Amino acid sequence: MTLEERSSYAQTMFAKHPELFPEHRRQSILDGVVLIGMTPFEARLAGGAFAYRVVADKAKWPEQSDPLEVMWAQSIQADDSEIWMTFKNSSQFAGGKDVTFRVYFERGHAAKIEVSEEANA
Repeated sequence: MTLEERSSYAQTMFAKHPELFPEHRRQSILDGVVLIGMTPFEARLAGGAFAYRVVADKAKWPEQSDPLEVMWAQSIQADDSEIWMTFKNSSQFAGGKDVTFRVYFERGHAAKIEVSEEANA
């Protein structure tokens, strides 16, 4: 999806589920910028296509749980699942060029955003 397509989809989601998207993060989502504190779904709306790794919280999720179900559930009820999402877009950082970066989530919210040096070399 292009940034414009992601923004259009985000606007639709804001209208359908306003309770899931705090006002103070909506503009960043529309601008294609992932922020610390965003849920995985907010990050997906902002960042676009992604690769992921999920280690489900064993206290909540049975073995072999669908990792995407675990990831999206964090937006509604966070747990101790470990989640990494890797994005590549031209909107996250100034300069207008594609940059690969990883977002690490703790308790359902982005806790760290790192540029992937090896992918951008």
